[in-house]
Amino acid sequence: MRFLSILLLAFAIAVARSQDASGDFQNQTYNSPFQPVSISGKASITTYFSPDTSIQTETNMIINAKQTIDIGIPGMDSWVGCSDSYNGVYGCSVSKQRSQETFPIFQALLNAIHRGVEVRILTNNYYTPNSTCTSGQIDPISFLALAGAKVRYFTTLTFLHSKYCNVDGTSSSISSINYSQTSFMKNREAGVIVTGNTQLTDFTNTVFEYDWNLGIDWPTITYSSSDMKIINDKTQISVQIPSPPSFSGSYVTTVNTVSDKMKVTVFTSPDNAWDQVSADIKASSSLKVYIYQITNSDWCDLIGNYTGDLSILVSNEIYDYADWQSASECYKHLSKSGITIRKTAKNMYTYSHQKYWILDDEVVYLSTGNWGNTDFPDGSQTFPSYNESPSEWRKTNRDFNIKMEDPKLATIYLDLFKADYQRGYDYYN
Repeated sequence: MRFLSILLLAFAIAVARSQDASGDFQNQTYNSPFQPVSISGKASITTYFSPDTSIQTETNMIINAKQTIDIGIPGMDSWVGCSDSYNGVYGCSVSKQRSQETFPIFQALLNAIHRGVEVRILTNNYYTPNSTCTSGQIDPISFLALAGAKVRYFTTLTFLHSKYCNVDGTSSSISSINYSQTSFMKNREAGVIVTGNTQLTDFTNTVFEYDWNLGIDWPTITYSSSDMKIINDKTQISVQIPSPPSFSGSYVTTVNTVSDKMKVTVFTSPDNAWDQVSADIKASSSLKVYIYQITNSDWCDLIGNYTGDLSILVSNEIYDYADWQSASECYKHLSKSGITIRKTAKNMYTYSHQKYWILDDEVVYLSTGNWGNTDFPDGSQTFPSYNESPSEWRKTNRDFNIKMEDPKLATIYLDLFKADYQRGYDYYN
């Protein structure tokens, strides 16, 4: 074992990321019910990346929906400040939210609702509109809820971390992309759209349905008759999809669709996801990791003791300070053991928030989750709520993961990894 010292990280990271139940809305024990679903057959996978093609790709999914749209997302940010607070006032006027919002997915969703598409949105309980919205003010999700979307709070686990959309029951997107302007236009992010195989899309639909049935209906507040007239106006609005931004020196990706006979596995976190991923990594002879952050001692131990050819590329910046502390501890120990940690180029993307890794240059894993104990928890797959058992409660996220075994797909991810790796720089502690 070349990395015994990494075991000391368990205490350091546990201190940096102490268990905090504030913001936890899990309401009952979760006994991981979902097993991975694998197919070896015909499927269609479309790859897309921020900042180059993600906003066009995901907006077009909504525009093309005929019957249903199911979305599981941590939250939804307004691109014109209608999900912000100023001087104690949250949201913006109803008129501004409808007529001035520039987030094209909001525009496309509103149009979809008014043309009769059933829209369901599952998200986290960041706030309660009844207590935070000033009279007459509104945010994007509340507007959509009043316009006819069904919206619920996630309660299955601590946090809904998946970035997921299914259209018409047959097309599922899995990505690292939050519904924010930064994620779409300023970050490096990665996503796929899966079609052409009902086993794969049925799995993601089943997980969504499970979480939806445990959810709590989104609360709404009363608006004036004039505001409700604006909210219920069924006139289609213009969907303005912005052109991709340009970052000097960056590697520019394109949308690619691979339709072929391939091996694909879909699974969800936390349901034995650590076992699935760690076993495959241990069995591989080469590993290329392109991920936002590594913040857990189990992951650092796994990487520190990896005996194959290893390349790691992580984000130059991390948003959360506690995450930054945990990641820094991990990178410092890895670096001291002789493992090269490379960070993405400075002054290019706000965050390199993608989450994928490549085994033996052939197998690609893409996830909505980072390498941390909230997204890939080890140990017992029973997760009590805090109210039921504070001593056994663990902060745990819902995520989606996909494993793709296809040479054409592997080439797409390898090319991006190599390009961004070359533009990055070595981490020194």
